[in-house]
Amino acid sequence: MNYIKISFRKHQGGTIRGELEDALEEMFGVTIPTMFSVGEHVWRPHTDVYETPNEVLVVVDLAGVKKEDIHLEVGRKSLRVHGKREQKALPGTTRYRLAEIAYGYFEKQVTLPVAVDEETAEAVYKDGFLEVKMLKRPPEGDRITRVTVKTEGGKDKDA
Repeated sequence: MNYIKISFRKHQGGTIRGELEDALEEMFGVTIPTMFSVGEHVWRPHTDVYETPNEVLVVVDLAGVKKEDIHLEVGRKSLRVHGKREQKALPGTTRYRLAEIAYGYFEKQVTLPVAVDEETAEAVYKDGFLEVKMLKRPPEGDRITRVTVKTEGGKDKDA
């Protein structure tokens, strides 16, 4: 099937494409590239984000995805999970009567509610759900740093 690529212009406060992409994801669980671009089908898995006093937990619905096909990246305030769900081969005479399950490439980018310590991230894949736990970073208060002021002649003078 061929797709039509549609470009959107930017408007104040973000992009029309971004708003449309968010609306499509919310309604149908698909992205604009899935519907309006040439190339591979990309789907976004459903995701829950929880926060406790000490950690952030992200749960991603990845039923039918092999563990080795899941790739995870954690940043200070973001999490990205991507990979591929393979479709099982069906006999040649099989016809679809209902096709709601997304196959192929998936990607989900999550903005975390607070900064996390990336080094503490732990991921477990069980019963079709990927659970990622990350410890929160302690709040960074105002730090005062002493700066040395130099004159043009190169002599140092403490501020």
